[in-house]
Amino acid sequence: MLRVGFAWLLSALLISGCASDVATDYDSSVDFSGFSTYQYHEDPNTPVTLDGARIKKAVDKEMALRGMRLSESDGQLTVHYEILEASELLADGPTFSFGFGTGSINSRYGAGVSTPTRVKEKKYGKLSVNLIDTQTNDVVWRSVSQRQLTETMDSEERNEFVQDQVQQMFEEYPIAAPQAK
Repeated sequence: MLRVGFAWLLSALLISGCASDVATDYDSSVDFSGFSTYQYHEDPNTPVTLDGARIKKAVDKEMALRGMRLSESDGQLTVHYEILEASELLADGPTFSFGFGTGSINSRYGAGVSTPTRVKEKKYGKLSVNLIDTQTNDVVWRSVSQRQLTETMDSEERNEFVQDQVQQMFEEYPIAAPQAK
């Protein structure tokens, strides 16, 4: 019996360890080994946010690991990053209900009382990085963080979060040339 319980626990840990924090998609017909330069898609009149600077630093590190260099213009890939705003509703607080009733075929009586459930909205962001082939203007690679970047994170937590998520995103970056079909 103990062995069966241990086996279930081990299986659950292995399965939860396999869950990815990112969702990545790419065009499998594209030869990613042909890309050697990249540039950013940014409005020069808009300042780069603190989180934007964190994302750029993490992307620069991952692109350099893949043999690519940053180009001010004429990059083969254009990097477009953003923080997608999302929210979820959270219900909290105790609820209390009370009711009674009586009745027969011809007469029915009843009463009920219930306290409302408190609901609040939790806002968060998800990192998104798109790589666009500059010549065709087609998105060839995209990855979105499944973890939540929250306003309550301090600077160090935000740095670690962005570094970790961008690293996981680029683990699925295709390096080899596409296979013939």
